[in-house]
Amino acid sequence: MPDTVSKTDNFLKAIEKYAEEQRGRMQSEAEEFKERELNAAEEEGMRDAYVMIQKTMADINNRIAAETSRAIAAGKKRVFVQRQKIEEDVFAKAERKLLAFTATDKYVSLLAKYAANISSVLQADDVVIYVRECDLKYKKKIRDSFGRNCEILASDTIRIGGLRGHSHSLGLIADETLDAKLEQQREWFYEHSGLTVTES
Repeated sequence: MPDTVSKTDNFLKAIEKYAEEQRGRMQSEAEEFKERELNAAEEEGMRDAYVMIQKTMADINNRIAAETSRAIAAGKKRVFVQRQKIEEDVFAKAERKLLAFTATDKYVSLLAKYAANISSVLQADDVVIYVRECDLKYKKKIRDSFGRNCEILASDTIRIGGLRGHSHSLGLIADETLDAKLEQQREWFYEHSGLTVTES
């Protein structure tokens, strides 16, 4: 019987030892698994945080770019509107000065010069010279300066003054109006005023 007890004790001890080894191995595996899972979770968390940071930075950059673009566009619009206002003021003043000039004797001399210029360009017998309604009083002076027979008519398209000649047979127009000359100055104004809107 003692042999049976001894065998049983040895068997129980062996089972305990095996159970202890298994428990130790399982604890070790559990610790390794836990460590791997924590590392994986940490890596995933870091990846998620990195992606979130990148997305947030991209959103911020896009918002800043959009706000900057809107601010630049608004600034350009203000500059453009201001430039137009300055241009209109300048040309309104110039037009008033030209209209005042048309009430002087020098204007009558200028009409005579313009008539001679048109005559040298439109050398035909069917020339019609257009003037402002109020300049019809200078018909004789214009015709004498033109040097040939011509028809002189009022035109409501000439607001400031001067002459516009037309020959149907030649298919030509000679524009010596103050309106056209003032309009030509707009291009010079654009090029030389320094009032430009540029890309930033």
